[in-house]
Amino acid sequence: MAYSEILYDVSGKIATVTLNRPEKLNAWTGIMEQEVRAALIEATDDDGVGVIILTGAGRGFCSGADMNNLNTLQQGASRGGRTSDSVRSVNNAVPGGLSLSNDYSLRYTYFPTVPKPIIAAINGPAAGLGMIMSLYCDVRFASDAAVFSTAFARRGLIAEHGISWMLPKLIGPQNALDLTLSARKFTAAEAKD
Repeated sequence: MAYSEILYDVSGKIATVTLNRPEKLNAWTGIMEQEVRAALIEATDDDGVGVIILTGAGRGFCSGADMNNLNTLQQGASRGGRTSDSVRSVNNAVPGGLSLSNDYSLRYTYFPTVPKPIIAAINGPAAGLGMIMSLYCDVRFASDAAVFSTAFARRGLIAEHGISWMLPKLIGPQNALDLTLSARKFTAAEAKD
């Protein structure tokens, strides 16, 4: 399958899925989400693949949702009297845009259904959705250049896509509250501790 916003490569028993929008620090789009899902299905269906690596091109893992898409949705929603109609019309006008109705309900729960281990190779910033993607992976390795942030509180958003459930299980409730309520940035060294 041909992909436009990711790279997919199989070498030996390793499938590598690379988020490929380096000029935007691999900001997440609807197209990217569809392609990552398709690549994970492709790797699952390939009997020669034993493990999947998820990484980012360039100097970032994933800087989160592409804010141009989200800002367009928000502007459209705030103009109309009926939010759902406004969101629908704006969403249809944004090719590959994020859909509020589709993207905020159980969107990433397919990761745990993949029967092969998924390793996050975090090579740079992982914020918001980027951090969430890493949490859904079975194993996470971060370079010294990796910087993490939940980001949601800085934007006045709730902690979404399961992070408020997953993060406390991985790092404990007190640490999870610190990160989700402050949205502060933290390094790979701090994440390891």
